[in-house]
Amino acid sequence: MTITATGSGAYRAAKPNEFVSTRAQFDDLQRQLSTGKKVTSYGDLGMDRRTSLDLNAKMASIDSWLSGIQLSSINLKLQSQAVENYAKLVTETKNDVRPGSYTANASGRSAPQVLAEEKFKQVLDLLNSNVNGRYLFSGRTSDVEPTVSYSLIMEGDGAGRAGVKQLIAERKEADLGLTGLGRLTAGGAGTTATIAEEAGNPNYGFKLTGASTSGAALVPTYTAGPPANLSVDVAGQPLAGETLRIQLDLPDGTKQEIVLTARAAGTDGSAATTFEIGANEAATAANLRASISAALGKEAKTSLSAASASVAAENFFAGSTSNPPLRVPGPPFATATAAPAPGTAANTVIWYQGDDGPGPARGTATVQVDQSQIVGTGARANEEAFRVGLAQFAVLATETFPATDPNSQARYEAMASRAQNKLGFGEGVQKPAEIITELGTAQTSLARAKERHESTQNYLTTALGGIENVTTEEVAVQILALQTRLQASYQTTAILSQLTLTKYL
Repeated sequence: MTITATGSGAYRAAKPNEFVSTRAQFDDLQRQLSTGKKVTSYGDLGMDRRTSLDLNAKMASIDSWLSGIQLSSINLKLQSQAVENYAKLVTETKNDVRPGSYTANASGRSAPQVLAEEKFKQVLDLLNSNVNGRYLFSGRTSDVEPTVSYSLIMEGDGAGRAGVKQLIAERKEADLGLTGLGRLTAGGAGTTATIAEEAGNPNYGFKLTGASTSGAALVPTYTAGPPANLSVDVAGQPLAGETLRIQLDLPDGTKQEIVLTARAAGTDGSAATTFEIGANEAATAANLRASISAALGKEAKTSLSAASASVAAENFFAGSTSNPPLRVPGPPFATATAAPAPGTAANTVIWYQGDDGPGPARGTATVQVDQSQIVGTGARANEEAFRVGLAQFAVLATETFPATDPNSQARYEAMASRAQNKLGFGEGVQKPAEIITELGTAQTSLARAKERHESTQNYLTTALGGIENVTTEEVAVQILALQTRLQASYQTTAILSQLTLTKYL
């Protein structure tokens, strides 16, 4: 046991230490008041330090996830708006090119075509959207602008690289053929009329698929080949109104039927849709042969021309940096027989410059929103829903229909019906609504994760505050009490320091 002296000297020796510790305590309380923290290091928390470290680690993870969610939410919103605007432009164009919308004019382009050209440009701008230098529709290559310019797509670069206009012109020439009958030959002799596909089974033009008649006078014989051929024998004089139907397949997968109707001798009618009943079977067969040639020639300049443009545009927009567009081998193109083959970056414009790697488009950009939850937020400008629309916009912007051409209206109607059908995004074709739904689902996932994290964050903040933080009111009371004790100690010390035996006595 230690006996501490109680004399004035002992007091003077002990008091300075008490002042120092009290002053240090006062400074620490002031620090707590200004920072709101109990201590300056985790070690000073004692047994609570592990809990504090664990809670801070969880808070850091949540902060990271919330930061990613915030940025991705902005991107997703802009992507969704872009696709919604695209869908609106597509719907407007589909309505504009309804049947009967053709109007002959000096420019050779109808109002729906002019509007489609402007919408085409708008779509390219939408697909080139970027946020903070990140292109939203370029897949993994977010630093690369996904599409080239409108003029380059349409016209090429003038230095060897072909644009969509040139690809359409080449395909039309290949499908039309040298005779202008869609790579078919029409002939026959005596009482027979014949149609045959070109030798070599070319990959272009019409494909014969069959024939039928409404009476017994005309007897068709179809041979599938290849090459396919059709022979129609005039076995007797047909009655006025009897028909011959010839079925054809077109390059874009559509079907066309030529219907030739017998008309009475001396009556008028279009050579492309009727044939005159002659004085005998041979004369009737000669008239039938002329009508077949006229009908094939008209269909080649109308429905086949529209099909050619549609196929060429689709091939162009199916191209990418790793898969250049398919082109007709040539020149010459009118006699080409080999199937379309990929071009090269040196001779063909590659409209899409972004990522075209394997895997779904949504997976090209991801954000981790939780420990084991990853949400896909990517998009590519060359997704099928975009390619379909761009191809139809390109056809509408490219084709012209001079008022002086008697086939202009029929060709326009053939083009318009195809564009309207394609822009309807039939079964099995990706639709803009599907992309919107997928992006919307991703937005919902982010929103729910954000709500969950914010709730957890609030709870952890409260729990962490109970460990690390101080109560301002409590610290203020402690400071006030300590300040009072210090003031009393200073006053007492001052009195004792002046105490002498004389004063004491």
